[in-house]
Amino acid sequence: MQIDTQRFLRLTEKTSSIVFLDIEANGLRGDYNSMLCASIKPYGLPPTTYAVWRVCEDKSSLIKTRDALERAECWVTYYGKGFDIKMINTRLLRHKLRPIEKRPHIDLYYQLKSKTIMSRRSQGHYLSWLKLEQQKMSVSADDWSRAAADWNKGVKERMIERCESDVEGLECLYERTKHLITDISC
Repeated sequence: MQIDTQRFLRLTEKTSSIVFLDIEANGLRGDYNSMLCASIKPYGLPPTTYAVWRVCEDKSSLIKTRDALERAECWVTYYGKGFDIKMINTRLLRHKLRPIEKRPHIDLYYQLKSKTIMSRRSQGHYLSWLKLEQQKMSVSADDWSRAAADWNKGVKERMIERCESDVEGLECLYERTKHLITDISC
């Protein structure tokens, strides 16, 4: 049996079983870098963030992130198929843990890329251009550089704030563009 995409979205929204995901990491490769934090925001509810206590010691946060994602019926990310899910699974592999069980996954990057013509495709550009209430939070190059060395000296709080801001912005972007979503894959 198939269900219409828009009907599926309405059903998952009503039960808050559609969640918005963003992670922050100290680099782009799972073999040399690790997850710093992950924010998961159920539709219409506040985000929950899982952060590491020490950089590169991400096992506990990864398990909590994986388990929270598996409790949802659908995920929404922005370039999550290209980065977030792959990074989480790479780090789970490193810790000899099973990967995340697949779910219907709406990656707004690919949804919008195929349905709009924009000069830039970043989440921040869409939020700004659409004049949405939630905007992309900037993090300085210095804060990114200090993330590994000064994680528990103020940088951690900034990265968590950024991660939570990203899922809040992602929900706003989803709300504004969900009428464009015509298909969902895992």
